[in-house]
Amino acid sequence: MAQANTALRVSELDFNSIKANLKEFLRNQAEFSDYDFEGAGMSVLIDLLAYNTHYMGYYLNMAANEMFIDTAQLRNSIISHAKLMNYVPAGENAPVAVVNITVTPSLLEDQVVQNATLDRYTQFLSEPIDGIAYNFLTVASNNATKTANGAFLFTNVQLKQGELLTQTYTVSPSNTKRRYTIPSGTVDLNSIIVTVQESIANTLTYSYTEAEDLTELKSNSAVYFVEENPDSNGSYTITFGDGILGQNLSNGNIVFIRYIDTQGIAANKANTFTLVQDIDGFTANVIVTSVTAAAGGSAKETIEQIRTRAPIHYTVQNRAVTIDDYQAIILKDYPNIYSAAVWGGESNDPPIYGKIFISLSPVDGYAISIVEKNRIVTDILENRSVLTVTAEIVDPQYVYFIIVAKVYYDSRLTSYDEDEIGALIREAVIDYRDSNLRSFTSVFRNSVLQRSFDAVDNSITSSELDVYLQKRFEPILNETKNYTLNFNASLYKGSSQDKLYSYPAVTVTDINGVSRNVYFEEIPDSFTGLDSIDVIDPGTDYEIAPTVTITGDGIGATATAKIVNGRVTTITIANRGINYTRAIIAITGGEGAGATATAVLQNRTGDLRTFYYKTNGEKVIVNAAAGTIDYDKGIIRILSFLPTALIENSYYANDILAINIKPLDETIYPLRNRILDIDDNDGSSIQVTAVNENT
Repeated sequence: MAQANTALRVSELDFNSIKANLKEFLRNQAEFSDYDFEGAGMSVLIDLLAYNTHYMGYYLNMAANEMFIDTAQLRNSIISHAKLMNYVPAGENAPVAVVNITVTPSLLEDQVVQNATLDRYTQFLSEPIDGIAYNFLTVASNNATKTANGAFLFTNVQLKQGELLTQTYTVSPSNTKRRYTIPSGTVDLNSIIVTVQESIANTLTYSYTEAEDLTELKSNSAVYFVEENPDSNGSYTITFGDGILGQNLSNGNIVFIRYIDTQGIAANKANTFTLVQDIDGFTANVIVTSVTAAAGGSAKETIEQIRTRAPIHYTVQNRAVTIDDYQAIILKDYPNIYSAAVWGGESNDPPIYGKIFISLSPVDGYAISIVEKNRIVTDILENRSVLTVTAEIVDPQYVYFIIVAKVYYDSRLTSYDEDEIGALIREAVIDYRDSNLRSFTSVFRNSVLQRSFDAVDNSITSSELDVYLQKRFEPILNETKNYTLNFNASLYKGSSQDKLYSYPAVTVTDINGVSRNVYFEEIPDSFTGLDSIDVIDPGTDYEIAPTVTITGDGIGATATAKIVNGRVTTITIANRGINYTRAIIAITGGEGAGATATAVLQNRTGDLRTFYYKTNGEKVIVNAAAGTIDYDKGIIRILSFLPTALIENSYYANDILAINIKPLDETIYPLRNRILDIDDNDGSSIQVTAVNENT
């Protein structure tokens, strides 16, 4: 048999490369040295071999990917890897609402009884959300004593959304692994209650709890394990111990698995509830008052979340010692958040020792309710944290962006009109927000956002972008107070075109006792100029006063030099200029040499005032000393503010006042519990102007 004189290359997995390699290999065989490989029959056979090789390479590559949590793409594989790390991916989380319930017995109901019980799993129905009313259940039993006015008051009752279901299994010899299925993929895993009855004849029942720490398990520990199944609906399996790690079940035992099946995030924000069942026999006069709307509902962990969190959870080992431990535990057990920020009290401002501070960015809304904060601390953190450390949850500090964009486009290159181009730019801004902002680690980059405009449509030729930072606060009406707004970023000293502004108008009383609807603005003469010019080296041999030239990032500053005995003794500022953050002094001419000087800038502070416009357009100043601005530290102080009303508007809630100012830098970095966001519910947050260059 003839020997091949060329080895077959097997490193390429591309179909065309495989096919070319097969042809090259065959051409180098004596039997096929003059064969036409483009002929129909042989070409089909080579295609078949190439396809087979390509498929095998692809599947082997996929199989190799699924072997590692970093590269696996199938949920089944990710779950399997997580299981090895003792990590159970979070399932659907049922939202929880808090209500007060008042029960007043009617004349037809029992008037004598002095105590009433609101049973666990009592049913309530929410108001429709998007046309759907959701079922809620009490999560614990509550007791109340009749008050002096003859009513029973149940306070701070927690309602969890979902339907109560129970699965019952009898332990048999055939099920040696003691595995029992919960057939739903939308189980609130925190609601599972497992009890085991001795037998049909013996009704003695034991409660089992979910195993958390394998190192603490004994052969008689009454625990169960939960794992997600690899089926299409993501159902769950309850597994019991084997007599070494956890107590083994006996044949004939009866297993009861009770759980809440939930709609998760869909029922968030439910805020009105109606009793479906009776409360200890009372049904006539029941009033349900909402304390906090339903919150905390969330979907199952995605494979990307599992991929990130499982290794961290494995490192944490279910204890909270370091900052990373707290963050990992919260992300695992309270998934209804975008992100979490954690810092020690020693790095707080001001320092508070013995505390750990946590800030959470919720999926819905802007802050987590007090009830939810307390639940996170008591149910999730207390039994895992160091005894001498107290956890405190604080609200995020939101800084919003106001985006003012102007794009130029060539109408000959597109079928879109100005409004449609503007809508596309707005979508690009929202996409940038969703991809880059809304977490505690977000970085805002002006240049990245502006570059994204170019990809919107081929017709866009250029763009301009102005960005304002916005802080919102709730002024207390009819009370004189000082307010401090910390942007935690250097601020830009505005000009007449791009200075600080507020919205909406706020009603105050002027010195004549007349109510005025006013706005805040920077005082123009507070702009940065040169405060002085210090002579560093007077130089020598000057015949006449040299020329002083001032360069920098501001405009308008001028100065003159004075000489004595051929030396520059002083430099006097003729015009301080505006908008300088740096200034360079050059001394030229005068027939001498060697003189140098340095500029001292005015302090980077400014002042606020309030004003209103008359009907004829005239601006009237109401308070010329309404506050101060520290541009370097990014702090605005509003002083002795006595508002009587905020003007109703379509952008913000009626109790919100917004202050807007440009940042000095084009990149804004993360800082502790600050969240950078663009609020698309605010119609003024994205302002786009599209300009057709051909008109």
